[in-house]
Amino acid sequence: MKYRGFLDKFTSIVFLLFFICSALISCKSTEVVSQDQNQMVQAPEDEVENQTEMATQAAQAIQATQEPPPSVHAPAPAPQLTVEEERELKKATLTMEQRKFYSIKYTYDYNEIGCDLDYKIMVNDEDKEVIIQFEETDSDEDWKNNYLIFPWPLKLDNRVVWTTYGYAKIYKSAENIPIDEFYNLIQKYPDYKIVIWGWSLGSAMAKIIARHLTIRTGGQIRIDELTTFGDVKCWLNPFYSVKKYCDRIREYVNSNDMITWCMPLYRRDVKCRVGDRFNFSKLKNSEFYHTHYEDCDFSKWGDVSPTGEPINQK
Repeated sequence: MKYRGFLDKFTSIVFLLFFICSALISCKSTEVVSQDQNQMVQAPEDEVENQTEMATQAAQAIQATQEPPPSVHAPAPAPQLTVEEERELKKATLTMEQRKFYSIKYTYDYNEIGCDLDYKIMVNDEDKEVIIQFEETDSDEDWKNNYLIFPWPLKLDNRVVWTTYGYAKIYKSAENIPIDEFYNLIQKYPDYKIVIWGWSLGSAMAKIIARHLTIRTGGQIRIDELTTFGDVKCWLNPFYSVKKYCDRIREYVNSNDMITWCMPLYRRDVKCRVGDRFNFSKLKNSEFYHTHYEDCDFSKWGDVSPTGEPINQK
């Protein structure tokens, strides 16, 4: 009985110790689990914070590659040139003969008189020149007169010259106003050069006014320069030439410019060939060759470079 009572006490003590140990272990495990849970909760927050910081750094890096630093200023865009400014820049690169044609081509303030005769008179004080220039065909009226090619007398002061009916009609319709204005300026500036330019139909007007000037002055005033582009033939009289009254005469034709072939019974004083050699395949672009004499090489006719140096002399 004593043994049994002792055993019961021993068993009770063992169970008590076991219960106490289990309780202690359970508390320790609960604490460990709680710490692990706290770490697990804290870990995502740290990861989110790290990812946010990394994203911010990446965005700053991309922005740095796209935008210059504040101390670096991007160059300002080049100013847009106007059409007129572009033409002036091109004109500066042209030779003297090319520049003459370019000036005739891009003059827009011609005086229009009579049957659409377009002319402009200028005084160049820098080079001491009195210049008159005539525009090309630019209207239906001009084209009609170009086709009136039968011979017709034209009275210039006290002399009669023979040209086409169309050219005589245009020149006569001006009622001597261009020649009177031009001659008055020549008298006003006696030491200035006398310069006459023309293009296409204007080349005929230029040659007629040159002849008119020699008639009016009795050949006492010499013309310093007579230059025509896309030159058309306008003289029927085979025994007269204005070139003996000109110090420099150039009547430029391009072999692929069909307009310069017109009127086979008429003649010109000189023939200055420029541009490409004749080619049948290029005739379809005849209008281009008639309107782009600024692209031709005039060196064999004594052209002058943009710097003023003679390219060649003939």
